Amino acid sequence: MRVTKETVVGIEYTLKDEKGNVLDSSSGHGPMEYLHGASNIIPGLEQGLEGLAAGDAKTVVVPPEHAYGEYSDKLIQRVPLDRFGENKVEVGMRFHADTNLGMRVLVIRHVDDKEAVLDGNHELAGKTLTFDVKVVSVRAAELTELAHGHPHQAGGCCGGNGGGCGCSEGEGSEGGCCSSEGSGGGCCSEEPAAQEKQGGCGSGGCGCSH
Repeated sequence: MRVTKETVVGIEYTLKDEKGNVLDSSSGHGPMEYLHGASNIIPGLEQGLEGLAAGDAKTVVVPPEHAYGEYSDKLIQRVPLDRFGENKVEVGMRFHADTNLGMRVLVIRHVDDKEAVLDGNHELAGKTLTFDVKVVSVRAAELTELAHGHPHQAGGCCGGNGGGCGCSEGEGSEGGCCSSEGSGGGCCSEEPAAQEKQGGCGSGGCGCSH
């Protein structure tokens, strides 16, 4: 069976940036599974895997427009500290916010005596990404998986056991794995409002898209 729409695909991967730095890898975690054609992973990676079969390996280079988009200064904003009330404001804190571009994660990049600088860009925005991928399994998706938009298996993101690289805002649920910009703490989730989180899908190396 080959990778086509409505198949569940298991992949091993290593994600690198333009300089060859490793950002994420499934090594030590086991394969990551996703539902092909359901926007579980970023478009460029999904397109690059189309038609492969179990055992196939491929290097997929994904430009920003097919990954997390170009970096935009329009997503940078300065907010007075009094807008945060009594909450302690620190660099790296993440906020779930409704913007004119839809629901996004805003990350505090800088704090001074009067205001905080919030960045709505994905950490990998503007970057060309290289995925070294091996397809380890391909199977037909179950009806419930098709209905829910992601695989149903215990473990890592998208139902697999991997580290979650390449996941995207596929399923429009605020509570499920690989959901649209947020699952309240699951893989590929967006962080809850006014709650600081470190790492996890959607930040830095994992490759989750906004």
